[in-house]
Amino acid sequence: MVDIIPKERRSHVRGDLSFKVKYTIITPEEYEKLKTSEEEIFSPNKEEPIIDITDTDRDTDSTSNTCLIDLLLHMDEKLDRILSILSKGEAEKGFFNYEGIGIDISSSGMNIVVDKPVEPGKIIHANFVLSRFPLVLIDLFGQIIRVTPVDEEGKTMYHLGIKFLDLKPNDREKIITCVFQRQREAIRRGKGERYDSKDG
Repeated sequence: MVDIIPKERRSHVRGDLSFKVKYTIITPEEYEKLKTSEEEIFSPNKEEPIIDITDTDRDTDSTSNTCLIDLLLHMDEKLDRILSILSKGEAEKGFFNYEGIGIDISSSGMNIVVDKPVEPGKIIHANFVLSRFPLVLIDLFGQIIRVTPVDEEGKTMYHLGIKFLDLKPNDREKIITCVFQRQREAIRRGKGERYDSKDG
């Protein structure tokens, strides 16, 4: 009898990552309008090349590249704060006015932790950096399918289960590649710790 090894399903791979998520809540009408405008901008002929995150991408200039990316991301955060002050806390159209922490992600959805509950069924427009080097910036739409209150150090936080809506194929591949890269790094670290403990 031959044992059948199940084929790995890339679309179901989920990684435990930590990343800051900026998001705003939008109406179904706003979602349809934004989705239509993005489809016009990101036509198949205009899709950017898929980024493959491998160790070979990390060249000798990686330190300077990382510093430049950090500088640009900090500038973006400062601009967000300035806009927030100028708008006196009122959300502007297309402005990401909420923040959360992503705790895991797959090509079909993610979980984020926030300090305010969001009603299930609501649609969000989210933006986050999944990798700093190489830079992997994701901009997507999702629907809240689950809200779970959790007590964290005496404060109530909310875990939001988000299902992605119309995720672009290139963004899906970026997420899968990032997850695989983090898993490989975790395996290498685990092997290194085992070798160190044997030597000790």
